[in-house]
Amino acid sequence: MWNVVLVKDKKGILKAMEEKPDAIRRVWVREGYERVCNDIITEAKAKGIPFKIIRGDEFVRRFKNSSSPVFLEEDAVSFINPDEFLNRITHLQNPLLCAFDGIYDPQNLGNIVRSAASLDVDGLILPGNRSCSINETVIRIAKGGVHHVHIIRVTNIPRYIEAMKNKNIFCFGLDERGTRSVWDVDLTGSVCLVFGKEDGLRRLTKERCDDILKIPTSHDFPSLNVATSVAITLYEARRQRMGQNNTRYRMH
Repeated sequence: MWNVVLVKDKKGILKAMEEKPDAIRRVWVREGYERVCNDIITEAKAKGIPFKIIRGDEFVRRFKNSSSPVFLEEDAVSFINPDEFLNRITHLQNPLLCAFDGIYDPQNLGNIVRSAASLDVDGLILPGNRSCSINETVIRIAKGGVHHVHIIRVTNIPRYIEAMKNKNIFCFGLDERGTRSVWDVDLTGSVCLVFGKEDGLRRLTKERCDDILKIPTSHDFPSLNVATSVAITLYEARRQRMGQNNTRYRMH
């Protein structure tokens, strides 16, 4: 299902225009800021993307009290079919995926998407009824990351873990009660990292994982925000893969 969202940061707008011009409905520019937004206007003309320059009072009414002089109106992210995605990842060399047992905070999800895009994740797998939507907040915080990472929504995370394992993807669950550190395992192969809520992975999800890892933290305060846990673990996977000079082929 498609939703209309607004993007207001220039970097995110230019990235959206480059990656998915067909999803853009219109670019709105505040009158008097044409020179500031010249790169965006030029790109819109080159790509045939509709844009409109409107008076300041109308711009304020339409976009409230935003400090941004430009907005992009676009269709939000469309989820990839889960079965299609499984078929596509079989053609990737050493895919890196993330799955989530439940995630409700759009700010957390936005930061996760941003980290995933920055650290070469091939797919984010979200539960159908235990996750917030990819809304305007997620897209804003992701800073254009939604245009760089594939997002899959599934009805049953444990069952999808089994399906990934059947495709020879090793599934590591992340939990503070894990017995092995993320620093001590090989994350360079075909890997899916599975994250839970603040209180950890659900039992069934945990049982489906091949192994349970933890991020070494203080004994006095071991809890980490899920977005932080994702960023730390993905960075370790990235470090290992760069250290081995891995050649990877991403989906387009």
